[in-house]
Amino acid sequence: MHRAALGRQISVFLADDDARFRRLLHSVLEEDGYVVVGEAGSADETLAAVGRGRPDVVVLDLVMEGADGLSTLVALQAAHPGLPVLVISSLFDPVVEQEVLHHGARYLEKVEGIEALEQAIDALVAVERER
Repeated sequence: MHRAALGRQISVFLADDDARFRRLLHSVLEEDGYVVVGEAGSADETLAAVGRGRPDVVVLDLVMEGADGLSTLVALQAAHPGLPVLVISSLFDPVVEQEVLHHGARYLEKVEGIEALEQAIDALVAVERER
């Protein structure tokens, strides 16, 4: 589904310490109709840059330089209440997944693929727009 079908383009901020993964994700998301408004490779860069990009959703890697994804998630929520966050990871850990959910974010394993990631982004933004 092209993102315009949801009423307007969805803006996304990408936070992942793997620059190749970020470039790939950036390219695929924009090809599919999303607008990538910023990227960061560390927790500190993410926290500093998210406010400038004003994204609809942040895609946040669980393991990044500077801090773990959970503490970055908590800091993002404190600085930007209500900002939807999708935490992604190449490692499955049910305890961490429960922590992410407890903090109001969504958790997705990278191996689930781009379609699952786009569906999760769409769902997070749809819920936020209904509020």
